[in-house]
Amino acid sequence: MNEPSILSANESVPGRSFSDPQHGLEDLQIMRSMAQQLVDTYDDPVVCDFTPGSRPVCQSDKQGRFFRIYYIQPGLLFELHKLTVVGFFGQKRPNANIKPLLEADKKFEETFHAHPGLLSLSTARLPDGDFANLVLFTSSEAKDNWNYSPQHYDLVAKVSPPYYRSIRLNNGLLPRGLDAPEELILERTRYIDYGTDPPWRALREL
Repeated sequence: MNEPSILSANESVPGRSFSDPQHGLEDLQIMRSMAQQLVDTYDDPVVCDFTPGSRPVCQSDKQGRFFRIYYIQPGLLFELHKLTVVGFFGQKRPNANIKPLLEADKKFEETFHAHPGLLSLSTARLPDGDFANLVLFTSSEAKDNWNYSPQHYDLVAKVSPPYYRSIRLNNGLLPRGLDAPEELILERTRYIDYGTDPPWRALREL
């Protein structure tokens, strides 16, 4: 794997607008709103069903935008503080085939409970048609275990490059957990451009 370029906090990269620092600010606001959505949706007893084998919550917000939430460990999710956060923002290729991605999602769902530090996974449709994912973990170690699991590695290596032309992977923290979704902070962002061989990679510490 090629070593990532190291970007300063405000550095822009010509020809790779997806890595512009402004996107980081926009991503942060979306991630905060998705964290708040975890709270608001959980508080709606009509929407949520936490019986064994229940399906994810699939709804539309007040603006009509689709979102989906897997409350994998709802008890711990709302009990713990200092949660580790990952925000995935992918820019799909024109005419990309979404079927392999959906099939991978189904396989993922079957393995959620094999990762004890995985608390929740949310997906939201963005105005441009792309999707954002918000994943909450008990710790950075739990995040690493998820990242290096065979299922996740297989998705990254085989499914993502044909579907996405580029991605932003934001790593952050919720210092007071879901007691304060608005306090979510970003620590670093990883960028991948699948339009080159090998893919261009970069890292921005925040």
